[in-house]
Amino acid sequence: MDKLTKDKLGRAVKSGAHEARAAAGDTMDQLRPRNILRDARDLLEKFENNDVFREYVLNRIWLVTPVVLTFVLVSTVCAISIMFFAARLAAPPVPVSLRFFALLLGVVIWVGGIVGQSYVFLLWLEERAAHRSRAAQGVRSAVPPGVLAYLKYSRAMPPWILVVLCVVVPIAILAAYAPLMAAVLVVLAVLAPVVYNKIDS
Repeated sequence: MDKLTKDKLGRAVKSGAHEARAAAGDTMDQLRPRNILRDARDLLEKFENNDVFREYVLNRIWLVTPVVLTFVLVSTVCAISIMFFAARLAAPPVPVSLRFFALLLGVVIWVGGIVGQSYVFLLWLEERAAHRSRAAQGVRSAVPPGVLAYLKYSRAMPPWILVVLCVVVPIAILAAYAPLMAAVLVVLAVLAPVVYNKIDS
């Protein structure tokens, strides 16, 4: 390998490392409360003001609704399982304070799971609508590959954290004493958007 090739390779490695650090910084910046609220507001404004996005969703509401209802079902089971798990931390009779804590935790898991899954799904729909619009206009554009690039450009870090905390973790806990039910929830959560994509493709 000659000196020129080594220099080019070195510059490419440095450039890639710099872009990775920048993407990681931008991704972590999404977790600031101000930015979370801003990104959520921007997504709602896109739905209200972007005709392409709004019409795409409304024209497929018969497909979108079952997916969202699946998310509600998955989150409901996750919340109930977490409430039972929390209540089992103490020997009977369960103290009132622990019952209240279990109920509060279940509500948080239920709301967080629905919001997180629906938010990620809505971001995916927005990208599909934009992609189809660009394709119809003959415009080509692509997001750089990789998880960090996806999280950076989609602004999806906060909802994915909600999904992990309010869906993935409860399902993992549920799998310890009800593996079949946990497997069913995984299949439902994964299969819903897959079926949507299959029908809408």
